[in-house]
Amino acid sequence: MKDTIRVCIWDFDGTLYKPNPDLFRDVRESEYRAIMKHTGWTREKTIEEFHTLHKVTIQSATAVVSKLCNIPIAAAARESEKYFDRRKYIHRDTRLIGMFGKLKHFRHFIFANGVIAHHKETLELLGIPPSTFEEFVTSETVGVTKPDPAGFVYIMKKTGLPPNAHLMIGDRELVDLVPAKALGMHTCLVWSDTPSAIADVTLPTVYNVATLFA
Repeated sequence: MKDTIRVCIWDFDGTLYKPNPDLFRDVRESEYRAIMKHTGWTREKTIEEFHTLHKVTIQSATAVVSKLCNIPIAAAARESEKYFDRRKYIHRDTRLIGMFGKLKHFRHFIFANGVIAHHKETLELLGIPPSTFEEFVTSETVGVTKPDPAGFVYIMKKTGLPPNAHLMIGDRELVDLVPAKALGMHTCLVWSDTPSAIADVTLPTVYNVATLFA
């Protein structure tokens, strides 16, 4: 695998930093608030409708917000990030900085379901220059969210390289890795101590990605 990879594609939340239960609680509450604002529903009805769809028929929470609010996905992403601030939970990460230093000869892309400007702000707090990444691909770029394959196809068109030259790194199998693998990309699950039946490789932390190429 390591001899073919030229491009690393990174999910953002829960991948570049360890999943934080408090942050993800804030994210979910923000999604509920966005839905309530657009629909006028009670919190109880909002939660019921959200979970009728999320991970049942729609994997992406942002796509659920889009459907329930009847707004474009990029607008849903912006709405969903109005009521929380991930920066409260983020600090400079010397281990992450060191890892990207070891991977500087690769091309890097962010492929996430959030808002590009907020991702760049968060990277600055982590100590990673946004210029590390050739492009940030979100619904603002391609109009859809993962697990729709459009973003993966977009990145391959940008790199001009075959699927097996790309490594998708994420913390969610169905959203991040399944669509990448279906296109022929290599896949890496991070922050998991349980070997994945889907990913090509499973790592206990994101910092271990550099060891794949040692």
